[in-house]
Amino acid sequence: MNYIVDPQTLLFNSHRIKGFTELIRDTRVAQWDLLELATEVAEEWTDMWDEDQGFGSSDMTYMIQQFIDRVIDFVGKDGYLMTKFTPGLSVVEYSEADHHNQVQRMESGI
Repeated sequence: MNYIVDPQTLLFNSHRIKGFTELIRDTRVAQWDLLELATEVAEEWTDMWDEDQGFGSSDMTYMIQQFIDRVIDFVGKDGYLMTKFTPGLSVVEYSEADHHNQVQRMESGI
């Protein structure tokens, strides 16, 4: 498959995100599981992306966020950890208030 971002590149770039390396080290998630999750995300984005549309750095950041969120769920840390822009993308402890605000923004279309 011709991905818009190769799964290995997605995984490699995720290590630049504050807290990601610690997440996978502390949970001892296997490299092949990470690559499988990265492949799923890369396939989803490739399938939904219009060929005529550009793919920029902010798109890559949101793709990385989706991948890391998937990893957090995979290792059972959903509800304990989350991704957040602080102002750059980071893995942080879960905040009920932040989650509530994010849901409100999504529901209102912001």
